[in-house]
Amino acid sequence: MPAYTRIPSRLGRRLAAGDTVNVAYLSTYPPRECGLANFCEDLLHSSLLQGLAGEPTVVAMENDSHYRDYRWPVALIVFETRDDHYEAAAQYLNQSPVDVVSVQHEFGIFGGCQARGLCRFLDRLVKPVVSTLHTVVPDPEPHMRAGLREVAERSQRLVVMNALAIDILAAHYGINRRKVSLVHHGAPAPSPQDREEIKAHLGLAGRRVLSTFGLVGRGKGLEYALAALPDIRAGHPDVCYIIAGQTHPGVQRVEKENYREELKSLVDKLGIQDSVRFVNRYLSRSEIAYYLAATDVYITPYLNRHQIASGTLAYAVAAGRAVISTPFLYARFLLDDARDVLVDFRSEEAIAAAANRILDNPDLQRTLELRNRVYGEQMLWPAVGAQYLRLFRSLIRDHRAAMPAATYSQLQFSFPTQIEREASHEADRGRPSSIAPPLAAAD
Repeated sequence: MPAYTRIPSRLGRRLAAGDTVNVAYLSTYPPRECGLANFCEDLLHSSLLQGLAGEPTVVAMENDSHYRDYRWPVALIVFETRDDHYEAAAQYLNQSPVDVVSVQHEFGIFGGCQARGLCRFLDRLVKPVVSTLHTVVPDPEPHMRAGLREVAERSQRLVVMNALAIDILAAHYGINRRKVSLVHHGAPAPSPQDREEIKAHLGLAGRRVLSTFGLVGRGKGLEYALAALPDIRAGHPDVCYIIAGQTHPGVQRVEKENYREELKSLVDKLGIQDSVRFVNRYLSRSEIAYYLAATDVYITPYLNRHQIASGTLAYAVAAGRAVISTPFLYARFLLDDARDVLVDFRSEEAIAAAANRILDNPDLQRTLELRNRVYGEQMLWPAVGAQYLRLFRSLIRDHRAAMPAATYSQLQFSFPTQIEREASHEADRGRPSSIAPPLAAAD
């Protein structure tokens, strides 16, 4: 089964030092539905908007036995369990005009927690690598520690979204702090639409809206937020809690919709049907921004105290919403007592008290919103994309300076003329080509 490829229209064009940067991304990618895919797509587009990024290339990770309908800028598909796919992808990028490779690392994506497939890819890659670590676990199991160390050793730079992760990498993984850069998780700009108008459009006119969004699973702790609603309703009978997002695909494979059904049963048991709305689908970023714009208080009642990053929480802060959260690692880094409210894990009483405090005090709500919106400006995708581009350019300069001129010149070549010509025809149609690159694996 050949991997899909789309040869960029600028194929073979080398860019002078100080000119734009061609970045390849190794990650899941839309239409695959996961947070990592969304992050990669947003990073890619925010980099392009800076005017300093050249033609992007995406190597999309797959875990199913069929191809999704990938389009530009996906060039290759790599099945997670196929060693030959990793090798072919590395050779493909080595022969391309790519200047730097951005790896979006998550445990379990690249051939298990030890990332054997990713290490195989990195061993064969001659381009500099920046690996963004989306999960950093304190006190990791030995195989997780070993896998992440292997990735770190093969990457020229690591990026984390939480300053606490730098300490964890140094203390628990033995990774040099100087190799790690902090860049915020990106977030879209807040919706300019009026909150009350959006509420009216959603059929929630005149109501106070709480919300949580994202892929649903037991670690979200949604049952504690639901259990807090009777106490919140006692003082605010107009409250409505929106739980937006489909069940996580991994959870779906193991237990179907059991957790969601348990949540619905709890709603019935508590008699709060009129105060809860489930939106059971995968949300686009525009839909997320829309629901956040209607939100008075955003809640992250998460149970995993070691969660190092959260796109949902980043979105809420950047949108300028008042936030109530349990003190998991990312919340401890991102939230501040002057801007947000941290509550105990597994405590519906604490959630209810915090929500009532905010809903009872409009001035407090406005203050929390303003402070989060100001803080969140540095988290908006244009700012984050600019930071990544500066990091890429710095790494490329160092890499070129360290390479002998003869070695560097050997990397300046194009793909075979026939492949380039046929692929460019496919690119003009806006679809990935079905032509396999010269070194792509096939069944």
